[in-house]
Amino acid sequence: MKLLHAADIHLGAKNSKLPLDRQNLLRSEQVLQIRELFSHADEDGFDAILICGDLFHAKKLQSKITTGFFSSVKEFSGPVLYIKGNHDEKFDFEFELPKNFIVLDENNPCFTLKNTTFWGQVDPQTIRQNYNPENQNVILLHGDFEKTNSNDYFDITKYTDNFHFDYIALGHVHTFSYKSVSGMPAVYPGSLFSNGFDECGDKGYVSVNLENKKFAFQKFAGRRYIICNCDITGFNTYEELHKIVISAIKDSGESKSDLLRVILQGYYSENSEKYLQTLQSSLSEYFYIEIVDNSKLKIDFDKLKNEKLSFKSEFLLLLEQNEPDEQVRNEIARLGIEALRGEDIS
Repeated sequence: MKLLHAADIHLGAKNSKLPLDRQNLLRSEQVLQIRELFSHADEDGFDAILICGDLFHAKKLQSKITTGFFSSVKEFSGPVLYIKGNHDEKFDFEFELPKNFIVLDENNPCFTLKNTTFWGQVDPQTIRQNYNPENQNVILLHGDFEKTNSNDYFDITKYTDNFHFDYIALGHVHTFSYKSVSGMPAVYPGSLFSNGFDECGDKGYVSVNLENKKFAFQKFAGRRYIICNCDITGFNTYEELHKIVISAIKDSGESKSDLLRVILQGYYSENSEKYLQTLQSSLSEYFYIEIVDNSKLKIDFDKLKNEKLSFKSEFLLLLEQNEPDEQVRNEIARLGIEALRGEDIS
């Protein structure tokens, strides 16, 4: 049996830092991409689709999002098995669900397809009453079974110490990972889409073959969030700055469809042509790009202290007399000089 294991889709989630048009476009794209995924699942030989929680991001969503998702479910000929996660545990299904959308919970703890039984995150005693060791058994769980201090921690051993599962399908952790628990594969597929710069890199689902006990991460999301660190130390002209940034972006492996955060680091001199608005405008061909300026002005303190009739020199002399800590003095001096030069305070 071949399974498509997904989790943490978070339909309706938005990155409030993005422009509104970009937020709306991303939400629409996600619904359409899921429809394409589900419609192709039959062609790819999947017998069932597993969604291990956090399908929806909030209790209330735009009807076009829920309608779009459930029309995707209908595109798949097999069952779509679902458990609720911490984000959608209060979501109300105030409409008739497709017949192939199976919610596994205490009221409906398991579902059997061919020789495989799928279990929801139910009380182990409920599993014991219906468990058939002759079948292949798969359990769907949502939460963090490794971080005991997490609010969403759960004890996986209450399942793995009492039953054998051919596959443990997990949700909640947004990065692909797997671990053998009592000899059983416990797999997080990660989130299907990324929803911010705290979730960079490839996102997707896991393809599972129960017969040969193999599984593999499959990249899916069309757009990625990418953070690009860029050391601009040593540049003088705007053209040099632009060349350094473009080179760093290309080294990050981006595409024009990605969402980029470029973090400027290093030091620049007083006469450097750091025209950041012009730089931002020159990169407008990317779907979304933001520039975070963590670079610092390189200051020749000795030279400034020797300037005559200068606010900068007076400021540095006063600071030297009143701040004994050299590290603190240098940082205050840097901020003060930037302010006197009309710079944004770094």
